[in-house]
Amino acid sequence: MTVKWNGVNLLKTIAENEKSATELYRAIANESRIGEKFFGQLADDEERHEQIYNALLKKFEKNIEIEIEENEAEYVDLLIESNSLFDEELIEQAKNIFTKSQIFDIAEKAERDAVLFVTELQRLYPDMAAEEISIILNEEKRHLKKVLERKRESQPLFGRGM
Repeated sequence: MTVKWNGVNLLKTIAENEKSATELYRAIANESRIGEKFFGQLADDEERHEQIYNALLKKFEKNIEIEIEENEAEYVDLLIESNSLFDEELIEQAKNIFTKSQIFDIAEKAERDAVLFVTELQRLYPDMAAEEISIILNEEKRHLKKVLERKRESQPLFGRGM
């Protein structure tokens, strides 16, 4: 059975995630022991992504209703509902006590979530700013790849391949 579904909350969630990731990455970038240049670049990209999503939200919020299968609507609604942002407490902890490995775990979660949400947006709204969304998705995948590579590099050798 199909239902009418409005993607405003999906776009809002993606924009909020980008803003939250920007704040986290900027806080981490200020800690030179982690890698300020790397996280500063991620923050710049996420900030630009947030601006694009907010512009899309303004442009399409009146015309964003689609018809999809009920189970798909429930799935995406649950993704949105269970989304967790990086709050100020986590950001403060990240600046002060986390190890590189923990920082990369958090960044990995942020980037995996970004890939997941953008993929769903692209699937549900293939004509919505298709070129921009495709570019952002590729950037998010590149971010995830870089985070995973740095995470692997930060782990002790004895823990690899086991």
